[in-house]
Amino acid sequence: MGMVKVFRCRICGDPYIGSEAPMQCPFCGASQQYFVEAQDWNQDEFNVSLSEISKKNLEAALQLELDNTAFYDCAKNIADTAGDHYSLAKFKALMKVEREHASAISKFLKISRPELEKQACNANSKANSKEGWEREDRAIKAYSKFRDEATEPRLKEFFGVLVEIETDHLDLHAVYLK
Repeated sequence: MGMVKVFRCRICGDPYIGSEAPMQCPFCGASQQYFVEAQDWNQDEFNVSLSEISKKNLEAALQLELDNTAFYDCAKNIADTAGDHYSLAKFKALMKVEREHASAISKFLKISRPELEKQACNANSKANSKEGWEREDRAIKAYSKFRDEATEPRLKEFFGVLVEIETDHLDLHAVYLK
């Protein structure tokens, strides 16, 4: 095993300790290429001068992520009550990732991460996976649009990575719906 180091994810900003960067960020889901060693971390990663359209798009993305976090929290509780351990784990992990996305967006907006509002979900995990797929599909379409509208290179990168991460989530739901 190699020497332990500290890495930082450029997408969410969270630190990771290991001999090498993880294949995917355990916090936000970004791929390994977005990790840097902590000493190479740019303190201004989230200090971006925002255009009006990017500010509006970040605010819309924040609401989308908060809604999805609350939905997955509800779905997690339904799965727990039903004793569906796989869906409990899946929805809990998705809830945490979406919450991390909301935190990263809040950093760009220079605001505290808002509290969650309760979100309704379905009475069973299969229906929640179907709705989760639809939510991820909407997120991909929104983030693709936001990426294309961004004039700031950092936001183009950020929204592009969110498209990649949400596509992984889409695939996760699709497997369960077969």
